Amino acid sequence: MYKKISFILLVLVFAQNIIIADSGKTRHHLIVDTDGAMDDFRAISMLLACDDVDVLAITSTEGSLDAKTCSQKVQSLLNTLHHEGIQTGISYKLKINSPKWRKFCQQVQWGNDSLAKATNTDAIELINRTIKNNEDKVTLVALGSLNSFAEWVIKHPESKEKIAQIVWYNEEKKEDGYNYSIDKESYEVIIGCGIPMSIVSNNRNNLICNTEYLSILKKSSSIYSKHILSAFQKTASIDKMHKNDIKIYDDLIPLYLSTPNLFDVVKISETLSNIQIKETVSNETIYRETEQLLSSKDMSYNRVFKVFPLDTTLYKKEYAAFLNTTLEKYGFAEWKAIVMTNEVHGHTGIYSIIGAKMGIRACEYFNVGVNDLMVVTYAGSKPPLSCLNDGIQISTGATIGQGLITISPTLITTPTVTFEFNKQMIKITVKDKIIKQMQADIKATINKYRLTNPEYWEHVEELAQKYWSELDRHEIFNIEYVNN
Repeated sequence: MYKKISFILLVLVFAQNIIIADSGKTRHHLIVDTDGAMDDFRAISMLLACDDVDVLAITSTEGSLDAKTCSQKVQSLLNTLHHEGIQTGISYKLKINSPKWRKFCQQVQWGNDSLAKATNTDAIELINRTIKNNEDKVTLVALGSLNSFAEWVIKHPESKEKIAQIVWYNEEKKEDGYNYSIDKESYEVIIGCGIPMSIVSNNRNNLICNTEYLSILKKSSSIYSKHILSAFQKTASIDKMHKNDIKIYDDLIPLYLSTPNLFDVVKISETLSNIQIKETVSNETIYRETEQLLSSKDMSYNRVFKVFPLDTTLYKKEYAAFLNTTLEKYGFAEWKAIVMTNEVHGHTGIYSIIGAKMGIRACEYFNVGVNDLMVVTYAGSKPPLSCLNDGIQISTGATIGQGLITISPTLITTPTVTFEFNKQMIKITVKDKIIKQMQADIKATINKYRLTNPEYWEHVEELAQKYWSELDRHEIFNIEYVNN
């Protein structure tokens, strides 16, 4: 009997581990180092879009751009895409002569330049802190030289066991690669440290960003596809594209991480591999897989649905009326979160919708999916304020059952929630002007209808629909970084 009980307990523990492993967590946890080339911009956009990747931090170093300009480009990209929670660092260690393509790289707009500000955070210390804070092993992605990662290995060799691998873009014959030529010493450091490294190479002369590439991206509704396309709309980029001067290089790294079956892996040594596209994989396939990757976050939001219903004929007429415009303004993730919140919550509620928008904003801030955030809400357990909690749970996956949400005994009447990821914490509150608007609208409704009158609740739902369709999550919240 004792053996049977022990066996059953072992099976239950094993099954629980399977469930946890399949709870929506990403496969790759990345720190990305960039030197600011245009293919770096596309590669980072792809990594941010990939549903199987968490970009924990991005560091900037000298190369195609100087380190400061590169850092400004990175920050403008993250701010424009509302991923402000991704940590950034900078390294001034490497000094090289300006390459001939630097002027072109300076012209490429990664985002809104008014949001561009170089970080003061030291890249090496950020890399080390991020690795220590992350529970899982981290993959280091080098889009330029290996300088930053080599400096980290030299300074913190005790932490190298937490590295899953280094993925680096360079030519198959390393001496032909720009990323190798500007810092040969760092390559030797990495080779000697024992960390597995995969070198991704473009083994084709005709794999370029051409009209076919752009036409495939235009079919995507992804914000990341649209952002890449906007960069090509600049005159310099279009001119170079027509001259076949914009080649696909670093873009292959996100494809390798997300779809490794497209590539051949050639072992060079025990810790070194070269990665190249399989001969049987066409250029068109690469373009289409790029578009699929850029749309993958939207697709990954579904667990049971193959495709979440967006046909207006499936919705009640009052919701169908604003489905398409709201979807266009705020995206699929928010629409689905609010629809599911309303279904679970039992009615279209004001605070539950605010909670769903807040949860989506927090996931967007850190660029993470469901089940990645630790949440503390200060909305208590008494409606209507506590209705906020339902929206938070549905939008983030931080449910009571998952054990990722705590209802604080401290009640704050202004909707207030803290969100934590990788030991970084933010506090999100609703702006005073929005609170005053909600209070005024509800007061006017109470004055017009008695609380017991069914017309009161009908009008509350009308207000909720108005907030759903009109309140922009990027404008209605205050976000404060909390030194946890």
